[in-house]
Amino acid sequence: MLLGSLFIITGPIQASANIVNPNQVYSYTVMQRDIERLVKAYPDLVSAESLGQTAYGRQLWAVKLGRGEAVLFLNGSHHAREWMTSTLLMKMIDTYAQAYYSNGEIADYNVRSLLDKVSIWVVPMVNPDGVTLSQQGTAGLPVNLAQTLRRYNGNSTNFSRWKANMQGIDLNRQYPARWSTITDAVKYPWYQNYKGQKPGQAPEVQAMMDFTHKIDPEVTISYHSSGEIIFWHFNTLNSNLTRDKTMARALGSLTGYSLVTPQKNPSGGGYKDWFIQEYGRPGFTIEIANYAGESSVPLRQFSGIWSENKEVGLYSALQSYSLWLGKQKIQYLQQTMSLLAGTELYATIGAAAGGTNLQPQNIQVIARKGDWYQVQADKGLGWIHPSPGKLAIIEEITATAELKVSAPAYKYPDDFSPKVTVLAPQTVQVSGRWGTWLLASTPGGQWWIDGRKAELKWPIEEAAQSTAVDADTTDADPAAAVEQSGQTPPEPGYTP
Repeated sequence: MLLGSLFIITGPIQASANIVNPNQVYSYTVMQRDIERLVKAYPDLVSAESLGQTAYGRQLWAVKLGRGEAVLFLNGSHHAREWMTSTLLMKMIDTYAQAYYSNGEIADYNVRSLLDKVSIWVVPMVNPDGVTLSQQGTAGLPVNLAQTLRRYNGNSTNFSRWKANMQGIDLNRQYPARWSTITDAVKYPWYQNYKGQKPGQAPEVQAMMDFTHKIDPEVTISYHSSGEIIFWHFNTLNSNLTRDKTMARALGSLTGYSLVTPQKNPSGGGYKDWFIQEYGRPGFTIEIANYAGESSVPLRQFSGIWSENKEVGLYSALQSYSLWLGKQKIQYLQQTMSLLAGTELYATIGAAAGGTNLQPQNIQVIARKGDWYQVQADKGLGWIHPSPGKLAIIEEITATAELKVSAPAYKYPDDFSPKVTVLAPQTVQVSGRWGTWLLASTPGGQWWIDGRKAELKWPIEEAAQSTAVDADTTDADPAAAVEQSGQTPPEPGYTP
């Protein structure tokens, strides 16, 4: 079943104005508010989840940006006084989301195309307890706790130099990577450099390791401050040296930062160290800003820091995609699917130019590698890389859908598909279904509508059968939909 030609009369989805304000002391409370606003402003692109709580009840938030299967992981503020790294990462999310919604470019990157291939996961503030202490001191804390923290701070009431979490543990000396040989470590809770009693002792670190295993990223970047340097090596295997150093040099070229020369016996305990040791994949620590000593980076430096790092997430996402695609195995499918919008046909996987445009049609899908499909179409045999919603197996149904509120109609079943029009509340005939999407027939043509905004009604004689079908559809494994469509199943939404 194919969608007929349509006359597109409305513009693209519009991006919101800036949500993240970097010209302020960026606190945990401000970050939570901005995460909630970003999720609301950019549905179907930005989502968030809590990885758990710190010892003092703050949530460890992870934000997902993008819709692809390949994964890049960015994190910041392992160290409390380095909270400007949280600002930087939140600014990245905001800027990239705006570019996706407006279908704009940043430098030479088509942001929408890239974030359809890659999901960027961000933990902007690994150490929210420590950040809060560094910014606000002990105000409002119980007397006994305040006294303990002052003792950890050398009896000083000025916590702006604070680096640890609120248990006096340095989170970036907590990972199980040569932990027992960490140098320059103190042996008791302190404002910096205490590695704890054992690796993974801090709940923040355990949550980070668990989350890394869950999302399985191809590349990670941990942002720190300060010094304008990049760490890229930790007992790196010879077979990975060229790959990792090439990426490090590219990051150095983008930022203007210097690469740190690898050491024969490096002191470990850092997230980057653990990731390289655990996965054998590229991991980097980027130290932003001019060296600031035992203090936070002045706000006046942010503009320059943003200019230096604006492209880092996009470059790293592209590298993540390349590494992910290279690992995928070919799956042979041999099934007929519907191509619902124009898509380029290429001779080889990964081609970016030289394709032939395919118009909507039924095509024979021979094989899949990652998010590429080998197809036999009217213009021959080749590979396509359809954006979400363009390639589907449509279930033919006969039903009606009642729209109780106005709802957009789309060229193909995706929120970022071109909108055809907005349908007023009415009852429409439905002839097809794909996931939660419905193919609706109206006097103006056949358009796709989001079935979550409509009430599907079946003919009386089909009601019993359709109840079972609906149950199957509702309870279906999202992986099956991915296998058919190439889409990534949606993540749980943000709950403030």
